[in-house]
Amino acid sequence: MHPPIAATYPVASESGIVPISTDHEQVSPPERPAARSRSIVGWAVGLGVAALVIVGGAFVHVSANLAFDEALLVAEDAAVDAEAARDDMGAVVAAASAEGEASDAIAAAAGDDLVDPAARAAFVEAASVSATALQGAETALGAPIAQPVDDKPIWTWELFDAVPALESTTESLDDLTRALTVADAAIDAADADLDAAATALYASVAPAADALEVANVSARNAVVIDFRTASDTVTRQTAVDTAAADAFEGYAAQAAALKTSAAEVLQAKAGPLYDTRLAVEAYARSIAGGVLLEFDWAPYVNGVGGPYGISGTATWNTADGGFSTITLSDSVAETWPGASAKALVTHEVGHSITSKCHEMFDSADQAQNEAWATAWAISMGHTDDGNGVQAYGYPPQELIDKAATCR
Repeated sequence: MHPPIAATYPVASESGIVPISTDHEQVSPPERPAARSRSIVGWAVGLGVAALVIVGGAFVHVSANLAFDEALLVAEDAAVDAEAARDDMGAVVAAASAEGEASDAIAAAAGDDLVDPAARAAFVEAASVSATALQGAETALGAPIAQPVDDKPIWTWELFDAVPALESTTESLDDLTRALTVADAAIDAADADLDAAATALYASVAPAADALEVANVSARNAVVIDFRTASDTVTRQTAVDTAAADAFEGYAAQAAALKTSAAEVLQAKAGPLYDTRLAVEAYARSIAGGVLLEFDWAPYVNGVGGPYGISGTATWNTADGGFSTITLSDSVAETWPGASAKALVTHEVGHSITSKCHEMFDSADQAQNEAWATAWAISMGHTDDGNGVQAYGYPPQELIDKAATCR
């Protein structure tokens, strides 16, 4: 190895020649801090990973919160819907329950002779269907309403775990809302059928009541009038409610009173003249123009009867469609259907029918009343003196002509 060669070269300067050393020595470069750099990089990587973990954890936690909040919101909406459906169903069940009680009362009061039996059977069937629908609604109404969680979890895993529970709660709430909706629809359908059956039942009352009145035609006027009022009250019903139930119960009570009254009156007429008395009464009703008649019989009327002749009296009243009471001597039945007896009965019906035609003459005057009754009997074709001519004289033709228009 050769030693370094030294040489001196002159360099010009202001002061002269300056020697410059030209010794060539090999100089090593400075050492780099390699270990330190690797440490810094390691820390940086570690910090980066930690940051990624933190960011990832935060993202997961936020996602858990969002998932929980969304599931909770859906569950709360489902709870609101279920509560609303239950509130609505509560009112529906209360109304259906009251309707059920009314339908039971109506069915119990509506005997087969008070309504059309087929209409009653249809009503009972509709009421049964309605009761079944009500039971289903009450079951749905009694189901508990699940409530979403009260407190929101803190930890991420708790938030995630709570989401399926909330979804299950939502599903049960939706099921309950659907069940309540279905029950509501069932009650609506059953109520519609029940209302239709009730309408038919109420409409069947009028003809049934007419038939019942005919079957008990001998009942007293006051009882018949009460019965008619009661039956009319039923026919005016439009719903299945307490009013309809009360109306039917009143109708049934008055029907019972009608039957009792007729039986008592017929019992009082029992005896040898029973059938003839009923024949006389049937004739009188047939010409009375719908005026309600009741009859009393006595051995003597106005002091006349038996071997001394025939006699009768009559009252008239314009109220309640017109009604009258006719009293006849037993001798009328004994001589029925003789011309005098028929003429006299027709004269008395002429008084009764005044309730329909009282404006055709001076009905406040007693003499005019007798003239009218006589004229009416004549207008009906009875010429026997029993028509009133013997007792009250012959009436003016003008009055007879007027009487002929009153039927």
